[in-house]
Amino acid sequence: MAQALNFFISTSHSPKPLISHRSQHLPQLISRFSLIKSPSKTSLFIRASASDPTPSILTSDNGAGGSAAALKEHISFPTAADSSSIEVDSVTEAELKENGFRSTRRTKLICTIGPATCKPEQLEALAVGGMNVARINMCHGTREWHREVIQRVRRLNEEKGYAVAIMMDTEGSEIHMGDLGGASSAKAEDGEIWTFSVRAFDSGLPEYTINVNYEGFAEDVKVGDELLVDGGMVRFEVIEKIGPDVKCRCTDPGLLLPRANLTFWRDGSLVRERNAMLPTISSKDWLDIDFGIAEGVDFLAISFVKSAEVIKHLKSYIQARARDSDISVIAKIESIDSLKNLEEIIQASDGAMVARGDLGAQIPLEQVPSEQQRIVQVCRQLNKPVIVASQLLESMIEYPTPTRAEVADVSEAVRQRADALMLSGESAMGQFPDKALTVLRSVSLRIEKWWREEKRHEAMEFPGIASSFGARISEEICNSTAKMANNLGVDAIFVYTKTGHMASLLSRCRPDCPIFAFTTTTSVRRRLNLQWGLIPFRLSFSDDMESNLNKTFFLLKSRGMIKSGDLVIAVSDMLQSIQVMNVP
Repeated sequence: MAQALNFFISTSHSPKPLISHRSQHLPQLISRFSLIKSPSKTSLFIRASASDPTPSILTSDNGAGGSAAALKEHISFPTAADSSSIEVDSVTEAELKENGFRSTRRTKLICTIGPATCKPEQLEALAVGGMNVARINMCHGTREWHREVIQRVRRLNEEKGYAVAIMMDTEGSEIHMGDLGGASSAKAEDGEIWTFSVRAFDSGLPEYTINVNYEGFAEDVKVGDELLVDGGMVRFEVIEKIGPDVKCRCTDPGLLLPRANLTFWRDGSLVRERNAMLPTISSKDWLDIDFGIAEGVDFLAISFVKSAEVIKHLKSYIQARARDSDISVIAKIESIDSLKNLEEIIQASDGAMVARGDLGAQIPLEQVPSEQQRIVQVCRQLNKPVIVASQLLESMIEYPTPTRAEVADVSEAVRQRADALMLSGESAMGQFPDKALTVLRSVSLRIEKWWREEKRHEAMEFPGIASSFGARISEEICNSTAKMANNLGVDAIFVYTKTGHMASLLSRCRPDCPIFAFTTTTSVRRRLNLQWGLIPFRLSFSDDMESNLNKTFFLLKSRGMIKSGDLVIAVSDMLQSIQVMNVP
């Protein structure tokens, strides 16, 4: 692969040169190249490769000129028949047509699918509302039910032009409640006595009784322990032990949900010795993972990850089971062990989820905000997408409007520049899933707009993560591209990528403008839909950047998504390059 820096300036559609009196702001990476501008020329193309450090300059005056003229001979102009050969999410296309580049939302949105949102028309409403990823939670429902949801989402993508990705979330082997005897929820009131039991009941669950999946539960708890359900959404005090049954008094009332996580505290500390001995991936999880591989899900979210070895083992298993699989593994950070081994876990994973509900049950509540920010920062540094999840709009499970504190919480996650926000019970079994998604979308758009209006450009001083010289060039090109985009106020960045890596490097920099990520495969396109600021397109392209740009301009203009005069920067991971130009 040619390792090169190509810098292209077109002034044919601008009365002023694109770079004038501002060259001092350009990244140092390209400052050593001299830019030669002639009033008789309309474009300038500079190339410097690793094998030949001397820049070669190609100029053109309306087609005249040696090398530039030869370059034009290789450009193939598309026809009107090709206008449908580019795929983009139909909602994003409509936004671009109506409001332009700056209207696009950068923060991605994930919706957990449940009884409230599993029908085809409900899924479509979420897609129209801005859902980028549909999450299925293997704590609930049968595999057949989840298979039907996956098929409905895939059908929606094919028939309506969406690019909704699918994330499968494993249950994990931590201590959980049972399924509440088939009920969707139960309300625990203050002072009520409930029984937590490991027994199997032949004739259904007695009233005020909850099954526990951990056989040693009654042995491990002690009278006086505090039992937290779902990260503290409901609290009980252990008052009596009778064989396999544990009697508890409700001290903090709330809603009990099937398969909710259980933790217990003693003398102000989490009792975790037995939990630490449980495997991260249970036998049920392995069957669910096989199901996810067979169904071709885009992401696997693994619960209660304790070490990087778990992620490495799972990745090798996926590779052995499906060599052509493109499944990304997301580590859920929700335990003390996850925090202790944070960097190693994130480095081994393809992304991370800040599962604040269960995390808040294992560390003091006041530490959750700082740990959330640390996880987001580490993911940014290591170029891994990060999801902020759990209880973002918890009140909207029952009410049509969120609390102001919840809106502030969502705003803070957007301000931290997390890649994605996730709805759990709000969309799975809440009464107002569409309204909850609308709140996430509107708050994200407003905070992102405020950030741009305040010109809060980040320093973008990230540690190098490249493992080879070629990867380092790509990294430097993307860092420089983001800085140039902010300094020049470009309308969009175009990136042509087969693997998605260069698009993710650009996303890591969080530039002001949207990033149009063109890739050749549907699976990569869906996977990129999780990352901040990326608008993924599926497009067939070659190694000839000029031909690719010409084709892209034609297709996007024919669909009303860009217009002549728009300023773009184009980069590519086939020919490592930077090009700046106006749309002709």
